[in-house]
Amino acid sequence: MNLVARFIPVLAAAFILTACEQKSTGGDFTVAVSFEHGDRLAPKPDRRFLLEEIPFGAATAPLILDSASLKGDKGSVELHGKAKESGLYQLTVEDGPVVLLTNDGSNIQVKLDLEKKEDFYTVKGSEGSEQLRAFIDEYTKKMRDINAVSMRADSLHQAGAADSIVQVIADQRTAAITGIQTYLKQFINSASNPAVSLFALGISSRVLDDSTFGMALNNAVKKYPEHGMLKTMKQTYDQQQQQRAEMEKQQAAKSMVGKDAPNLTMQDPSGKNVSIADFRGKYVLVDFWASWCGPCRAENPNVVRAFDKYRSKNFTVLGVSLDEKKELWQKAIAADKLTWTQMSDLKYWDSEAVKVYGFDAIPFNVLVDPAGKVIAENLRGFDLEQKLSEILK
Repeated sequence: MNLVARFIPVLAAAFILTACEQKSTGGDFTVAVSFEHGDRLAPKPDRRFLLEEIPFGAATAPLILDSASLKGDKGSVELHGKAKESGLYQLTVEDGPVVLLTNDGSNIQVKLDLEKKEDFYTVKGSEGSEQLRAFIDEYTKKMRDINAVSMRADSLHQAGAADSIVQVIADQRTAAITGIQTYLKQFINSASNPAVSLFALGISSRVLDDSTFGMALNNAVKKYPEHGMLKTMKQTYDQQQQQRAEMEKQQAAKSMVGKDAPNLTMQDPSGKNVSIADFRGKYVLVDFWASWCGPCRAENPNVVRAFDKYRSKNFTVLGVSLDEKKELWQKAIAADKLTWTQMSDLKYWDSEAVKVYGFDAIPFNVLVDPAGKVIAENLRGFDLEQKLSEILK
């Protein structure tokens, strides 16, 4: 019932770099609430209802615009707000659910029936609010599907299922991710309210690749050129892109792409010498990581999925650890189900790998072709799977 509430901090986080100021256009709006079956919540002699403005661009608490109290488990209240430019608001029931709204109507009616676990509210008088509800429902469903198929893939891998079976599930996951990306692009383009577009863009920034997100943002700004927060978001995005371009330009100067992969020789957990050169003739992802590196451990499931999907296509992974303690290194290998070859000199940041490959943060990786040339670097998550799908058809 509280699925909506989980999206509020996501929105704030997505716009943490943008300004908080909104262009005022004036205008009042009313939210008329009818409420029943409040006995499904914790007993309250007087239950408060809040109308709150969700602040764009800052991880701060919503701003209370109005409140009202209701005795008993059913009845009605009326809340009032002063509209700025098209924005997001939430109706909060004390110890109860949260309903996300937009201020695109002067008289918005919300009916709450807490006897229902799903579809517990309806909205009239606000097309944007109805679109928000439909978006949250569909996005949540699609994410559940992705999580379910990912868990299924992990379970099959841990159970030692045949590669062909794991491949089928991996393909289903790829299709599910593609499906949610297509849905997000279509929804943003069809949204009839700039605040709805803004909310969907905030969610999409975590799912869409950078160029696709940029196109969706540009389309939204063209559609609603006077919306202050969309313009601010666009300005921030453009600044970030410019900064990224400068960084990429600097990194390109020291990039290893197109060069021969420098050789490294270290020992595997059993004490046997292993070299990058041993993998000549295969596509190999040289993955630099460590047991103590949280982001590395979080990325490991993505590498496992890629390995399972493509290991039958002349592809493998070589793990190079920056660990110091062999025991912790071995425990992490077992815990994360890393079944490919691993090696380390157990020298932490004094590792020869850091000196030779010149990285200053992990996780870091390079993709090496059968001839020993680096063809890509720093591939993570979907980018890794996409690159492998291009070269290992």
